[in-house]
Amino acid sequence: MRAFLRDPVLHFAALGVVLFAAFLVLDQNERGPDAIVVSEALQAQLAARFERVWRRPPQPAELDGLIDDWIREELANREAQAMGLQYGDQVVRRRLRQKYESFMDALTSTVTPAESELESWYAEHADDYRTDARYTLRQRFFSRDRREDARADAAAALAVHDPGAATDPGREPAAGDALPLPQRLQDVRLTELRARLGDDFALKLESLPLRHWTGPVPSAFGYHLVFIEERRPSQIPMLADVRDAALRDWRAQQQKDARESLYAELRDRYDVQIR
Repeated sequence: MRAFLRDPVLHFAALGVVLFAAFLVLDQNERGPDAIVVSEALQAQLAARFERVWRRPPQPAELDGLIDDWIREELANREAQAMGLQYGDQVVRRRLRQKYESFMDALTSTVTPAESELESWYAEHADDYRTDARYTLRQRFFSRDRREDARADAAAALAVHDPGAATDPGREPAAGDALPLPQRLQDVRLTELRARLGDDFALKLESLPLRHWTGPVPSAFGYHLVFIEERRPSQIPMLADVRDAALRDWRAQQQKDARESLYAELRDRYDVQIR
């Protein structure tokens, strides 16, 4: 329980409840129960919304119309809430939840962690920022659909290939079929190769020798002879190289944790019955 009470996420949630309640009380005291205040800030907001749609600022008469429409909307909303019409309306319920959660998220959106805290968090999530392996390679393709035994044909083409040319990327095996893919792929991410040629092809690449024609390597379409010119392995970047992304993800995690803690606390305050 002591550890729970020291949880900064719980503090964020509790602070949010207090600030929200204080905002409602102070706002009500300032306006009074029947006051409708059309502030300069609200008028500027209405004008900006008009300008985003029409690409020009509103004329005075148009701004008066916007203000009148807002007042009508405010009056209708207050009366509808007084009548309890908001209850049971799924659209209203969903919108109120969005506004409530947005209010809570704003409390953590500007929080900056201590450097040691961010480093500790990054150490736990570093694998999420791992760079993709990259390959520069040449390939010759043998179609499974166009040949009776594509694998055997690929193996035969490699067998008759001049052994002295095995390490020469310019002296490729002569046989092969057309494929909507370049015969030479330069600095291509492994995920792209997986998406275009399938898992079997991508998984085999790591174990193939460099600068040597080899195969047959299976793909989603058939078999390939492959010459790997360069292999750049996957790496985990330093925090300094991905700091902005890590900080953004850290804040997103704080928002999620704060939201879950808040709802757990709120649920304890209500008698929830599932019948």
